[in-house]
Amino acid sequence: MDQGPQSGGLHDSRRSALGWARVLLLLIIALAVVFTWLAIVGATGAFLDSLPGTAVLTLTAAVVWALMAAGIVHNGRRMRRIAGIAAAINVVMPIVGLWVAMPLDQWSPWRSGGVAYWYIPTIVAAVTLWWLFHSSPARLAQQNG
Repeated sequence: MDQGPQSGGLHDSRRSALGWARVLLLLIIALAVVFTWLAIVGATGAFLDSLPGTAVLTLTAAVVWALMAAGIVHNGRRMRRIAGIAAAINVVMPIVGLWVAMPLDQWSPWRSGGVAYWYIPTIVAAVTLWWLFHSSPARLAQQNG
């Protein structure tokens, strides 16, 4: 980042995401919106059926996806950390769900590894972790000296 003489402050000289990175960003946002909507619908039904554990865990999965999407879009240092933690949770929880019976709605991205969506949410979260590491400004700055 260099200081611009006109603005008198810092200028972010990094390129915006293009190509497959832009597709990944749009996919994460779309999945977060879908999971949030389905979680609200599923949690409402779970609360009406007196299944608060299912409702809370399903809403938690949607919130974690929304945090991952917000962190990726914002792309600041702290938000990248939030996105990384959320992506790690979105990888670990579906894998845990393969062996542990968690009270999740049938449309939760964490249920049985993401089986309701052909495991795409788990794969997207893993790719997001890789992308966050690969595109980390701090790591790139250390490499360039």
